Amino acid sequence: MEIWLSLYIALMTILGIYGIVNVILNLIYFHIMGKAEKNTDGPLISVVIPARNEEGNIGNLLDSMIAQDYGNIEILVINDQSTDRTGEILEKYRKKDSRIHVFSTEQGKQYHVNGKINALLQLIPHANGEYILATDADTVHKSDCISFAYSVMKAHSLDIISGFPKELCHSYFGNICMSAMMLTTVFIPQWFIHRFPIPAASFAIGQFIMMKKSAYDETGGYDRIRGEICDDIGIVRLFVRNGKKYSFIDLSKHSACLMYRTAKESFKGIERSIAGVIPPKPTMLLPIVIAVAVLLHIALSPIAAAMLLLAEGLTTGSVAMLAGTVLFIAGWFIGCKAFRWQKRISISCPLTLIVVCAMYIHGLFRSISGKGFEWKGRIIH
Repeated sequence: MEIWLSLYIALMTILGIYGIVNVILNLIYFHIMGKAEKNTDGPLISVVIPARNEEGNIGNLLDSMIAQDYGNIEILVINDQSTDRTGEILEKYRKKDSRIHVFSTEQGKQYHVNGKINALLQLIPHANGEYILATDADTVHKSDCISFAYSVMKAHSLDIISGFPKELCHSYFGNICMSAMMLTTVFIPQWFIHRFPIPAASFAIGQFIMMKKSAYDETGGYDRIRGEICDDIGIVRLFVRNGKKYSFIDLSKHSACLMYRTAKESFKGIERSIAGVIPPKPTMLLPIVIAVAVLLHIALSPIAAAMLLLAEGLTTGSVAMLAGTVLFIAGWFIGCKAFRWQKRISISCPLTLIVVCAMYIHGLFRSISGKGFEWKGRIIH
């Protein structure tokens, strides 16, 4: 029993050390990537925006696009069978700025089971730019966002980038769900993946993905990721598998997203995103079990450390266990603060990890039962 306890303590201590060291190295890497010389002039960049029932968001996004300091852009929006005032608002903006071009998805024509990918497949052929920026209708970008992203891509000769915008939500539990994205900073060594790309460890957020059009065409783009639950993770992994240069960067000072307004929306949406990392299929049961077990152990490690400390006092084992727990939570806190999460979210690491486990278990049930995942009122299997 003592051997297993010693092994458990050692593993939790190593996880804690890895967590905080990896966060610090990632933040240094993000800082270095962000120091690229700014370019406000360059080739045409096509901004592509799928919009489905976005009357409350699309105006703010288009205002932020019109105000970009990078002038050589075209803004392509596709109205994806909206039933609200989205189409009316788009027509007003089309008349307001000649760079805005509005399209509509063809009813009955489905290129992909994923509604967003289906819309992008119908929109991207209209893009004339050397670069494509795919962004969501619920984002808002500061005036230097496109010039910053283009400068990073040019300075590091990249084919595709994505990154964290500042995530906004009015609900505490909704923010807890969304902060699950911090796992990519705590566990994934972005500084290493940039130099030695690994498809399974490559990550993207659909709120902001910029790609070289030539690389997109060479890989086959969204048409090649049939069966993927998430468009963002699917496209970046496709690029990496085809030898394209990728980087994940910090966009929290340049872009913001009101992705979900309620806790329920946030849980369902992030559950779908998590399903894109490890697909919730029966064949992936073992990786899911391992992921849930690891996350639960980390989440409950403060309790385990306190119990060990009470039972054994200040022994080498109890101190090591406590140190590992503190280091991991400290790494989470540092990462959250760097990406501008609220303080109450930054200190809620154990709760976030438990919620992620619930998402994996619930997502596996939805997949096995055939219920699938929902995006904009559509079911994705």
